[in-house]
Amino acid sequence: MLKPDTSPPASLLPAATAAPRQESGQPLEWGPHSHPVSQLLSVQRGVLKLIVERSAWVVPPHFAVWVPAGTPHTSRASAQCEFQATFFSERESYLRPREAYGVTVTPLLHELLTRLAAEGISQVQRRNIERVLFDNLDPASHDLRVRMPRDRRIVPIADALRAQPGDRTSLEEWALSLEVSSKTLARIFQNETGVSFHSWRQMVRVQSALEQLSNGSSVALVARSLGYAQTSTFIDAFRRVLDVTPGHYRARALTV
Repeated sequence: MLKPDTSPPASLLPAATAAPRQESGQPLEWGPHSHPVSQLLSVQRGVLKLIVERSAWVVPPHFAVWVPAGTPHTSRASAQCEFQATFFSERESYLRPREAYGVTVTPLLHELLTRLAAEGISQVQRRNIERVLFDNLDPASHDLRVRMPRDRRIVPIADALRAQPGDRTSLEEWALSLEVSSKTLARIFQNETGVSFHSWRQMVRVQSALEQLSNGSSVALVARSLGYAQTSTFIDAFRRVLDVTPGHYRARALTV
């Protein structure tokens, strides 16, 4: 188990150091912690869940999240999750954004991270790897985070939807049960999360779909679990967010 406080001191780091890949036979969880150095958490199999400040992430295979130094976060690895942590010294990572962001792990980036973790590479080889690596840490084109609200009027809605993403309760129905106008709830959702209630719920469903598909569930089964009456409707919603069908994503996620 990778302990939260075992990241190497900044003074001992080269520009970047990739820890050996970790594989969990059962779910593992790390409580709130931070690191003195920045890190890139990448997933090769299974799913890693992160809470970074006010954002919830689901990190599926072929994806990674950059967590800046000193940023509090919690994490949970699914059973059979294979992941890797790469640590970056502050002298090299200061050019990166000071907030967490997603990174697509391309075949090139995957090979660079693997090579960086190998034993016996020379300082010249390491520096060359690092130079190319830093050029391939651009933000992913699709943001897989869900920004969590703090307003007590909509926290019950957010908690309920994250627990049951297939919940089809409308905003008007929520407003009636919470004795708040639907316009007020809509405004709060937009102000707190940056998106509409509908878009926020859709992203929660996409996160759940990523987790289920990465674990091998069929597209039809995932669609039903998320409250879609028609599988085709789910496919369209998933593709609008990620520009890929859930079937194509599933096939790629299960390719190790």
